[in-house]
Amino acid sequence: MVGFNGSERVSTVYGKVKGDKCQASGTIRWLGIPYALPPVGKLRWRAPQEPAAWDGSRDALHYGNICTQGVEGAVVGGEDCLYLNIWRPDHAQTGLPVLVFAHGGGNLGGSGQDLAAEALARETDSVVVSLNYRLGAFGFFRHPALRTGDPLDDSGNYGLLDLLCALRYVQANIRAFGGDPERVTLGGHSAGARNVLAACLSPLGRGLFRQAVVLSGGMTTADPRLGDERSEQVMRKLRVRSGEARDEQAAADWLAAQPAERIADWLRSLSADCFAGVYESSPIHMGEFPQLFTDGYVLPAGGFNRLAAGGYAQVPLLIGSTAAEFALFGLSIMAAAGLPAERPKGLYEQALSYSNALYGSFNAEQPAERLAAVPGQPPVYAYRFRWGSDAAVTDGVYGLPIGAFHGIDMMFYTGDETVIEAPYRDGYLTATGKSGRAALTALLRGYLKRFLHSGNPNGAGLPRWDSWQADTAGGPAILELDADEQKASARMSAQLRKREAIVAELEADAGLTAQQRDWLRDVFWTGRFFWRDE
Repeated sequence: MVGFNGSERVSTVYGKVKGDKCQASGTIRWLGIPYALPPVGKLRWRAPQEPAAWDGSRDALHYGNICTQGVEGAVVGGEDCLYLNIWRPDHAQTGLPVLVFAHGGGNLGGSGQDLAAEALARETDSVVVSLNYRLGAFGFFRHPALRTGDPLDDSGNYGLLDLLCALRYVQANIRAFGGDPERVTLGGHSAGARNVLAACLSPLGRGLFRQAVVLSGGMTTADPRLGDERSEQVMRKLRVRSGEARDEQAAADWLAAQPAERIADWLRSLSADCFAGVYESSPIHMGEFPQLFTDGYVLPAGGFNRLAAGGYAQVPLLIGSTAAEFALFGLSIMAAAGLPAERPKGLYEQALSYSNALYGSFNAEQPAERLAAVPGQPPVYAYRFRWGSDAAVTDGVYGLPIGAFHGIDMMFYTGDETVIEAPYRDGYLTATGKSGRAALTALLRGYLKRFLHSGNPNGAGLPRWDSWQADTAGGPAILELDADEQKASARMSAQLRKREAIVAELEADAGLTAQQRDWLRDVFWTGRFFWRDE
């Protein structure tokens, strides 16, 4: 393998690839590089396999297939989806730090195409890698009929194994793109960030990355038994949908009568499209679609409750959350859950406030506190992103119902304004707030650049960011990031959102009736990530 020489033509372990230079962004990019064999046929529900080598030069000019998923009622993508994309600044310097970034989407949707990486790579002077990984029933699926005795194959954690496989590809090949395999940061947003924390927890992740960036993703795992039960339900549904059974009882009877090999062959005979809608999208909810199974091999039994024992990837962490994590999910979830007739508008506002606090704590304070408490854990840096909560920086309509919503900080990292859905974009991105947004973008990218290069976000010209472990007068602290119309702000705060305090406030809230509190606890929050115990 030849080292990087500034060209878009690169030699990898598996063969040569040709990318292209983008003069407008000042970057070089390589798209759609296979990092594993297509997981099709007999490789469906198997651990990813090393890609095949090729002769000659392979064009890397277009994204590869995304994983099969449902989008607005249609099925898109395919099973042949294990591709990654690489961007770097257009200069000849080598030994650059590397950011491998996992997309969000609930582990049901999304792809590596979601990351607008050009400005991110250029402004942080880093190599940025995005990837597709298996999603939905292809990414997280367990059933006794599929077990072979191989602990990787039997884990059911195929999406997580894909992420680890991509990291091994980076270790073997990133020098060819001018990256330093000794300075790899694993990052992700939302479900991708939950997968990052799972990769930290997995014994298979140790040594593949040196630090981690976790944006709006808390600590979630699932009991393998729940995975088996849910897969059985999915299989009954598939038998009925295909017309092979008249009802779910008949499907259950057929499944109970078949040997494991027959069931496995039947599952692999189904088209990929059959699986696209078997897990209905249920935001921030584990019951409908269990994932990240504590199988005892890929992820330890006991999940994140095993942190105190060590044995996980103890790396520096940058953890981020937004002030209104639940806002975009709130209205649709409430409509589906059914608001009590009593004071629905007031309940909506209070439910949104408590849900934002709980989900924000789940994504920031809880992982920071739990990880920082482990002996030997390197520094943990946590922030809360507040931009959008102040009506003065938008047109004033969006402060309460939406505010600093889940994912808004990604716009500032990447410059991709499509993070804000079209109906809201003009109201958020006012002309008068442009200077403040630009200042906050520079600040956020400055912190990230320092972290990628050194494992510490602090640097010249940046406001001081203390680690969670720092011995400050107010105890563990979080960095609050915001901007007005002209300038950015970053300040350490000891005003932490602890779940216990939020729940105590809920119980004492005279503005809620006992019936409304019960509805929040027992209906609205049941099964939500931030309400269940790990």
